[in-house]
Amino acid sequence: PEKKKHKGQIQVYVIRWRPSQCSVDPIEEIILDNNDPKHAIEKLSELSGVPAEYIFCAKYGLSLFPVEMSCLDIENKLIWYSITSDRSSLELFSDGRVIYYKDNRETMKELTSGRGSKVEEN
Repeated sequence: PEKKKHKGQIQVYVIRWRPSQCSVDPIEEIILDNNDPKHAIEKLSELSGVPAEYIFCAKYGLSLFPVEMSCLDIENKLIWYSITSDRSSLELFSDGRVIYYKDNRETMKELTSGRGSKVEEN
């Protein structure tokens, strides 16, 4: 993991949410140079390879590491913000914060009950 180089930097934990797979990637630690949401989204873009305009991120209450959240709740219970959102809504970065992020182009996987329908034989 990266190391802080000066006091103004912020260490955060990021979790990529993949709605199309209804799964999350392993948690990663990143160092932000400042508390600017635009900088954070650009850093997430570099990390993931997703263009910044498609990165949406969310905070979960006072989510500090470690955090556990059901994959079934991530999409609908978090408030998602983009690089074009009101900046005050994105003031969510402080040391130890957990940030979820996603590629907003991904659509949510359709979940089924797991009960298959009976196949009729001819």
